[in-house]
Amino acid sequence: MKRILYCLFLGSVGLFSTAMVIISPDLEKVETVLQSYSYIRAETDPVLPYRTEQEIVETVLSLPETKIVDPGVYPEGGVSWLIGLTDEGTPEVQYETYETTYNAQGEMLSRILVPYSTWIEESTPKVYSYGSLVTEGAYFTSKKTTNYGVDCAGCGGEDDGFGGTSSGIQLSTTSVRQSDGTWKEGITYDGYYLIAADSALPMCTIVEISNHRWSGKGLTPGEPFQALVVDRGGAVKGTTIDLFIGSEKNSTVYNGKRSGVHVEIVGFARWTRNSQGQRICRVN
Repeated sequence: MKRILYCLFLGSVGLFSTAMVIISPDLEKVETVLQSYSYIRAETDPVLPYRTEQEIVETVLSLPETKIVDPGVYPEGGVSWLIGLTDEGTPEVQYETYETTYNAQGEMLSRILVPYSTWIEESTPKVYSYGSLVTEGAYFTSKKTTNYGVDCAGCGGEDDGFGGTSSGIQLSTTSVRQSDGTWKEGITYDGYYLIAADSALPMCTIVEISNHRWSGKGLTPGEPFQALVVDRGGAVKGTTIDLFIGSEKNSTVYNGKRSGVHVEIVGFARWTRNSQGQRICRVN
């Protein structure tokens, strides 16, 4: 990736200025005048038959390396197992200055690398830290992933196949009540899968789950999917997540990986009520 900075010197009209034009990768130009000065040109001063431009060519040599650190002491509200970005880092960049000379007709006469103008700015690492606040972009690696159905022991649906969640969203072994109050067959809610998670993640937190091995009911191993945090569980603590699969007795959802799953916070739906007074997660 290159960004070109032009320095333009004008000297034939009695006014000298130094201007900087940065051309970004999307070709958008931003001009900044660095300095200017003028003088009274005598009538005998010759009009220069050429002009000179200097351009600084910026080349990214390497991207910053990524580091994950555990400071041991976390900010107020930070979660020990949640990882967040604390420093964007900077790439390793090389700068070179070229001088180009044009005649009065605008034709290029020469372009040379200015001696001793090359210098390199060292990179700084991109740092992620444990103890992040609960915010978009924060993530964790689940040490344990499990499945549950509404007919699990203590879930309330052992007899009739219907039950609720800690958020108030209602479930059955074959369907889920949506935000508008209607029931829809399957295991998704307004297009999102449902999980139980640690209480550090607020109700209706939206997460993206990747590096997983779930399959069935629209899930494909390794293909990221989004889910809503709508439930808790006595055994669901820390980085453990529990995916709702409808029924534990007749499930067609399989989990081929029990740890190492990547879970990233991508947003927050609003925990509220619909026009019928039912508890819902309102995404939009």
